[in-house]
Amino acid sequence: MTWERIPVENWKAQRGHVERYDWAAMMLRPGDVVLDVACGVGYGAEVIHTWGVPVEYHGFDRPGVPHRRFEKFGTFHACDLDTWLPPPPKSADVTLCFETLEHVADPLRLAMLLMATTDRLLIASVPTVPTRHMNEHHLHDFTVSTALELFAGARAVQIEPQPRELSHLFYVTP
Repeated sequence: MTWERIPVENWKAQRGHVERYDWAAMMLRPGDVVLDVACGVGYGAEVIHTWGVPVEYHGFDRPGVPHRRFEKFGTFHACDLDTWLPPPPKSADVTLCFETLEHVADPLRLAMLLMATTDRLLIASVPTVPTRHMNEHHLHDFTVSTALELFAGARAVQIEPQPRELSHLFYVTP
């Protein structure tokens, strides 16, 4: 897997990225178990916390990503998303997977695994315009149609455009 990272000191300036967590927070219920796949430095945990919905937050990203600033808002785990090792600690009520599927070797495999470990809602985003030519970290290009193929077998998928980010959010009911 290849990586790109939003620096911890710059996360609040990334409005489109923060908005994804705002939208996700509005879907949470008190006591939900939330898995944040490819959580980066972990700012999503703080964004969710500011909404005041008490959840059990678990962030996952590669080994060595510093989460110290956000550890008071959740638990962070090192994992390889191409193999998902170690496995998630338990199933989730809500799983978040923002701007990740274009980075993994087998995005369909990861999407299927996320749906299998999610009880209520998977919220994922991917760029839906070609980006590989301008971003060396992206292994795959998606359109809305090809991104939908990742969630085949889901009971429902709602799509929300995020034009400023050249992405779409996919609200998936597994």
